[in-house]
Amino acid sequence: MALAQRNQRVQCAGARASLLKPAPIVHRARPFSAAFQPTASKSHVSACSSHVRLQSRKQLERGVYVIVRAEANTTAGAERPPEEADFDLLSTKIADLTKDINEELRGCSIYLVGMMGSGKSTLGKMLANTLKYGHFDTDTMIELTHDKKPVAEIFKEFGQDYFRDCETQVIKELAPYKRLVVSTGGGAVLRPKNWSYMQQSIVVWLNGPVELLARRVAKDGLEKRPLLAGDGANQDNLYDKALDKLKTLLEERTKYYENADLVVPLEGYGEDEEKGAPTAVVMYRLLQSLDKKIKDTKKEREEKRNFTIENADQLKTMRVVQSQNPEQQEEGGL
Repeated sequence: MALAQRNQRVQCAGARASLLKPAPIVHRARPFSAAFQPTASKSHVSACSSHVRLQSRKQLERGVYVIVRAEANTTAGAERPPEEADFDLLSTKIADLTKDINEELRGCSIYLVGMMGSGKSTLGKMLANTLKYGHFDTDTMIELTHDKKPVAEIFKEFGQDYFRDCETQVIKELAPYKRLVVSTGGGAVLRPKNWSYMQQSIVVWLNGPVELLARRVAKDGLEKRPLLAGDGANQDNLYDKALDKLKTLLEERTKYYENADLVVPLEGYGEDEEKGAPTAVVMYRLLQSLDKKIKDTKKEREEKRNFTIENADQLKTMRVVQSQNPEQQEEGGL
């Protein structure tokens, strides 16, 4: 079992290195280790860690997939690209891209990062179903380890640092596995340790205008957004509070999000301008970006192979001089 898991990590890192960029030198954690030791409520965290391991193992062995279907939007905006306006055409385009990309990915996992309201969880489910991958949501897994207690309550009871420790543990446990789409929390990018795990896979930043994100967050309500608690937010002023908070957070986090391999925009066209592009459209944009990245990398690799040596005809007249040994160098220097 340990050897198989090790082979999975090596293959995934190799796939990522060949498609995107050289694999970073990172610490590769032993799968399902029990090394999680946060500062608060150690006995509770110990139970948290073991439960995460149990949930991860069971879901991975069963090959859990979540099926989400997008409803077709028959009204197209004037500026909308044809494939984003026609969902039948969009489905065909996605099917074609998926076939090509799956062959190149070789099971390499995908991590979705972005601000709250960017749709990481919804997109993660649809993308996993499309690629025939498993899907995990870090927030949901943390809730499962706390008797399904909402993230907002975990924040309030144990604090943000404790929650981030749990989040790091979940990412660490998932890192060795292939064929996963992982939807992370908005603040997962803040810890370098999380990047050391995520960068063994492909990291995608879902980036949208802060006004769009604020509208989505306000629609979700306070109970789903713990970072808005304590800012005097209520249902009447939720949008304004969310907008201010998101602007501050985005300023702090942009430099971390920019480390992602791909950036996918969330803007919508025409009637979708207010609520952003439909999930299926965002997924299509992601697949397009990934396909372009793969092709560009292949082209660059081929160009490096097809090189020529300038003035090669002069090489035959060059003389080879034997290097001096250290004693001769010293004599020459004297």
